[in-house]
Amino acid sequence: MAQITIENIENIMLNVLPWERRFDSEGNLAIHPAVKNKYLEKGYDFMPKSRDEADARGQSSFNGLMSSFTSIRTYTEKDRKVVVVDIAPTRYLIGQAMRDIVKTGNCNDTLIAEMSPDMANVSLIAPVKLNGNYYLLSQIKGKALGSGEVHAGLVAGNVDAKYLYTENPLTTTLKAECSEELGLNLSYLSSSSFIFMVDERETGQVNFACVAKNVNTDQVLTTYQTDTKNKLGKNEPLEVMALANLPIAGIALVPLENGEGVKNITCFKPTTIGLKSCIEDRVVRPYTQAIIEYLSRKGNIDFLLEKGGF
Repeated sequence: MAQITIENIENIMLNVLPWERRFDSEGNLAIHPAVKNKYLEKGYDFMPKSRDEADARGQSSFNGLMSSFTSIRTYTEKDRKVVVVDIAPTRYLIGQAMRDIVKTGNCNDTLIAEMSPDMANVSLIAPVKLNGNYYLLSQIKGKALGSGEVHAGLVAGNVDAKYLYTENPLTTTLKAECSEELGLNLSYLSSSSFIFMVDERETGQVNFACVAKNVNTDQVLTTYQTDTKNKLGKNEPLEVMALANLPIAGIALVPLENGEGVKNITCFKPTTIGLKSCIEDRVVRPYTQAIIEYLSRKGNIDFLLEKGGF
C-alpha cells in the first residue's frame, strides 16, 4: 500500500541527468526487464511522442516525455533531513507498462516495488477549516490516471521533462498544474517547501508533496468554477472532475464495489451554470490511502495543520 516514507524534509536537491531513460537503457538508468518487455509487447514505443504527432496521425493519445527518479537518497543530521534525487526524462508509457503488469494480479509488493520506474510527481495538500471542522480540499480525478477517484492533493501532476531545466523543476511543475487544473496561481496558496515523499510505487510513481497555507476555500471554488465553466463551454475535457472535502480526523477507508474508498464526502461538481454540491461515496487513489494512514498516527494532524497556518 502507498505510504509517506519520508517526512519533514528540509530540502530536496535535484540532480538532472542529461540522458533520456528509455525502455532499453542500461546501468543505473535501466528499467525492470518485465516492464521493458511489456512496453514492447504493447507497442508503446511506436505511439506518437507528442500531441502534434498524435493529431497528425489521427490518434487521441501520445507517449509524452515526462520524468522519473533514478535514485532517491536521504541524509539526516539531528533534526535536519535532506533528500538527494537523480531525475531523468522518461516516457509516460513506461509507467503505464508497469501498471499493465500490476493489473494482472500476479505481483506481490516486493516485485511491484522492484518494477516501479518511480515516475516523478508533485502535489499540494490544502488543509481548510469549515464550520469548526478541518478538511483537506481535494480533487476528484478527471481525464487522467484514476479518473473518478479522490486524490487528497488539491493539485497533483507528473513532472514534465520540459521543466527539468528550469531553476526549480518541482515548483515549476506545481505552478503549471495549479493553472491547468484549477485556473489558479500557486502564489495564492502560500505553499510550504516540499516536505513529504509519498511512495506510490503500486502505480509506478513517487510524489513529493508540499502544504498550502491559509487556503481561502471560497476563492479556490470560485476560480475553479470560472475555469471549468469556460472549459465545459468549449467541450474541453477536465483534468479535475470535481473538488471534495476530505475530513482530516476520523475518516476511515471502506470497501466499495470497485475498490477502497470513503463515504459521504462533500463534492463540488462543475456545470455550465456553476458548481453543484452533493454527498457521494468515492474510491480513493493510493496517494489518498497514504495520507489517511499518515493522519491516523499521533501528532501528524497537528503538524499538518500547523503547516497549513492553523
